[in-house]
Amino acid sequence: MAGKTELVERIAFETGLPKAHAARAIEVMIDAMAEWLGTGERVAIPGLGSFYTSERPAREVRNPRTGDLVHVSASRTVRFRPGKELKGVVNTKR
Repeated sequence: MAGKTELVERIAFETGLPKAHAARAIEVMIDAMAEWLGTGERVAIPGLGSFYTSERPAREVRNPRTGDLVHVSASRTVRFRPGKELKGVVNTKR
């Protein structure tokens, strides 16, 4: 599985930037996306897809181990919808 380290190395290799600059660019991107998503804005990256938030209502769920009902509070979650280009690349690699 590729992670942040592999992404930093790839960006540094492809752009000629030092790894420290590539790592900082990724951190800034993540911070900006978190800020925008935190305020409810949608973040669209052409060629990749869209990140957005959705509301999860409060609900009662059953603990599978004990069978007891547990209350889960309402929350917001981040969702991702892949773009057409990403879907095309993923589907041609099969």
